[in-house]
Amino acid sequence: MFESWDAGKNWSEKVDELERRVLAKEAEISRLRAEQAADLRILDQLQVDLGDGDRCMDDWVQAHLDVSHQTAARLIQVARSSDRDTVEKMKSGSWGLDRASLLIRLAQAGATAEQVADAADNYSLGRIYGLILELREISPLQEQASFEDRYLVIQPSLDSSMYKLWGQIHGVDGQIVDQALRLRASSFPNIPDQSQGQLLADALTDLCLDSLTGGSESEEPGRPVVVAEVFVDATVSAPTYGEAGATTSSGLRLGPNTLAEILCSGSSRVIYSDSNGPFKVSHRTEAIPPAIRAFVLKRDRGQCSIEGCGSRHRLQPHHIKEQHAGGDHHPDNLITLCWYHHHVAIHQLGFTIDPDSPPHRRRLIGWRPINGPPIRLAISA
Repeated sequence: MFESWDAGKNWSEKVDELERRVLAKEAEISRLRAEQAADLRILDQLQVDLGDGDRCMDDWVQAHLDVSHQTAARLIQVARSSDRDTVEKMKSGSWGLDRASLLIRLAQAGATAEQVADAADNYSLGRIYGLILELREISPLQEQASFEDRYLVIQPSLDSSMYKLWGQIHGVDGQIVDQALRLRASSFPNIPDQSQGQLLADALTDLCLDSLTGGSESEEPGRPVVVAEVFVDATVSAPTYGEAGATTSSGLRLGPNTLAEILCSGSSRVIYSDSNGPFKVSHRTEAIPPAIRAFVLKRDRGQCSIEGCGSRHRLQPHHIKEQHAGGDHHPDNLITLCWYHHHVAIHQLGFTIDPDSPPHRRRLIGWRPINGPPIRLAISA
């Protein structure tokens, strides 16, 4: 079925030959589609869809021709068109099915004959579709209905370890949300292998934090106290290295990364227990004293200490040697990080501070890909 490359032919000659053959086959496909549309016009008049119990002719075509619903709809659109020139253009190979159906829709949208003719000869399919949208009328009632159909669903998993969000909003509001999220995401430092969807999710969290903390100019920047108490069952947590046994009073299950971030901030009380009940309760006074926090912020020049970053957005102190590993609040064990490097890079993606990097040019190392072995990777913003 597939022929091999003919080494005796010049490369450009071979490409030209293949291009001619591809175009000829497409013209033949258009001719056959035109014949299909002519036959479907008669079948539509005979209402064969009703005889077979289909909802509409589009469904009948989709089922019998084994094509997508979009292709079926376009075939019926051409079949029902009163403009016979469309079928003739398809028969001659000048127009394909997609162009023919879009030009029919353009005429139905109110375009003049001159506009349709100009689009037929000079416009790409995407530009024709854009012109159709420009001509589409939207009544006040349609606008109101579109706005009233807005909704947002926020659904936690059974253990609240993940949340799903979905919904829809009015077009203008959607553009506002889209632009705001993309603008915030564009300000984030460069972390390897982060998809656009992941960046937008982080941007949404960051913007919501602005609302809860007063933005990046708050006197006490950091995460809001969403979690007041954390309960750690030592009999379960110790054998699993913190992967089980940590929950909040509301039942939210915490993994080791989130627990480490809570312990790092010192904003929540941690209650440790075993089979005999609570045996240790941390106090919120374990949080970094305000004077030390201010000194570290001044020492780090009021910006993120990661090499190449320098962000001043929602700055947070971080323990180089974490508290649960014996680290203290000494200024030498603290550095200033922006929210993204602290929350996303360190406490969620698993980077650590390179202890050998200079104080004001700190590097992140040790990232572990989800589906791969640990690697040592230095990154900058």
